[in-house]
Amino acid sequence: MTDSQFTQDDIDRIVKTFRETLLDIPEERFDDWLAHWTEDARLMPPGMADVVGHDALTQWMSAWPAIKRFDVLDTDVEGQGDLAVLICHFIRVLAAADGGEIEQYGRQVLKLRRQPDGRWLIAAAIFNADHRSGAP
Repeated sequence: MTDSQFTQDDIDRIVKTFRETLLDIPEERFDDWLAHWTEDARLMPPGMADVVGHDALTQWMSAWPAIKRFDVLDTDVEGQGDLAVLICHFIRVLAAADGGEIEQYGRQVLKLRRQPDGRWLIAAAIFNADHRSGAP
């Protein structure tokens, strides 16, 4: 970790990275989704073992249900130097069998690391349902 200053520009880039990551999922751009994660990234899905590294993330993502979209309700970012944390609430929207939509409310915490080229990548993430719905 360096003594890099953490700025509003960093916060803006982190939120942009997070939103791009969520946009990649419904579009099934899984290579693009994976490019937002560090090689040693750790995902902690609810009720499951940790998913660690790009190969495991790829396998995990391939088993996810088809998602129509994510709606981000809020984000809060804090950081210092080359580390940051993003906390958010979201709605994951799935296609219902009757042609409608199923909304699942969730919350997520991400740890991000600034890369030598200035990009912010996700190093760890945990998510679960919030009080408004079942597990996402």
